[in-house]
Amino acid sequence: MNKVASINNEEFISLINEGNVAAFEMLFKLYRSKLLYIASQYISSKEDAEEIIQNVFIKVWSKKNVQSNINGYLYKVTRNACLDYLRAKKQLLNIENNLNQLEASINHTAFSDDTASLLIEKELYEAVLKSIDLLPPKCKDVFVKSRIEGLNHKEISQRMDISTKTIETHITKAIKHLRVSLREFLPFL
Repeated sequence: MNKVASINNEEFISLINEGNVAAFEMLFKLYRSKLLYIASQYISSKEDAEEIIQNVFIKVWSKKNVQSNINGYLYKVTRNACLDYLRAKKQLLNIENNLNQLEASINHTAFSDDTASLLIEKELYEAVLKSIDLLPPKCKDVFVKSRIEGLNHKEISQRMDISTKTIETHITKAIKHLRVSLREFLPFL
């Protein structure tokens, strides 16, 4: 270790790039706290900053590509590692936010659509019954037999002893009446 401490900068870098363990340990001791300070400027979590610095040293050891300006090189590697971490964290937060928004939207839509649909359907049903009740008696009879009981014009004609033309007139009149009285529901129909 004394040999490593007494060499110049270029020889030190050369030893690190060759995989000399003693030179790497010296690099770690000299720069760990400086790099941790730099990382903590980017990363609020001390544990995450320490992990980033460990990864920086692992990268330096595995690549063995330290350049002549070791200070600048380690700063650049540390800064890039911090930025990568922040990008990944931001992307993860965006994904979580999108999933939360989607879940909330689905829950809201499912609840509000079902509830709203049921309310509209109930209101519409009640309004249709009320509107049918307001029809003149013969018109109401023809409409109920045609649209609710499902009888055709000929069957209604035989049962009520009226012409098919009169049946058509009553149905047309009933539909016009329903359209006017139910116009507030037309967007939902």
